[in-house]
Amino acid sequence: MVNNEQKTKIQLEVYDELIEVNIIKGEEEKYQNAARFVTERINTYVKLHCGWKTQHTISLMTMLDIALNPMSGNECKKGHRSIWRKIIDYFKS
Repeated sequence: MVNNEQKTKIQLEVYDELIEVNIIKGEEEKYQNAARFVTERINTYVKLHCGWKTQHTISLMTMLDIALNPMSGNECKKGHRSIWRKIIDYFKS
């Protein structure tokens, strides 16, 4: 169990919103990478669907995409695991 002394609060910019999250100290980079990854995925869907899909629908589509395809095409080609796969593995351990 993680106590409060092992936690820190950081701000992450995810798409167009700044959010505060409590994380384990030393994992700031992991969360910043995840926020960038999510923002990139949302931006892709916005470019494809803006104007004929609502922002809520685009957000849901992005979440489904990330849940079903945690590795991006480029990462698969390079043989690297995405930040999401690392996060999933972390929470399973």
